[in-house]
Amino acid sequence: MEVIFVRHGVPDYSLSDERQMSQLEKDYAPLNRAGIPQICATAEELRNENAQIIISSPYTRALQTAEILNRSLGLELFVEHDLREWRADLSGGYIELSERDRRWQEHRETLKNNIHPQNISYESWAELKIRAENVLRKYSEYSRIIIVSHFNVFESLAGYQECGIDCGSYRQLELV
Repeated sequence: MEVIFVRHGVPDYSLSDERQMSQLEKDYAPLNRAGIPQICATAEELRNENAQIIISSPYTRALQTAEILNRSLGLELFVEHDLREWRADLSGGYIELSERDRRWQEHRETLKNNIHPQNISYESWAELKIRAENVLRKYSEYSRIIIVSHFNVFESLAGYQECGIDCGSYRQLELV
């Protein structure tokens, strides 16, 4: 299966940060309006890629991105809960940004070194990879799809990436 992986557009976390909302509440943050033209440009670039469907994370920033692509490309759009963001805290509570960043760095280090950590308070890269692969199995009849999701989902499928994917950008993957 060929996957065109689109990272969601730039989110606007200003309201959720101002109110110190939980991670769950932050998942509802919309796209930053100033970044929407970038998603429109990405849609134009994808016009000749011959994708068959779009599959999106359920988070608002991904859904808005997928909807913009869908309007331009006219493809059927599916929403998959398990293409969601990496879980920085398995209890779902609010954690300080510094702690989230520490966990993120540790998460990436374990991916880079192919370590399977035990007894951690966040989702491991292996757990994230399994849930993303389970979603893709449901769409195995398609040969070329667009996924709109998050960098950590991409990295779990593609392997450790020294450089990320900018919001609103895309990369292609060949998955077996």
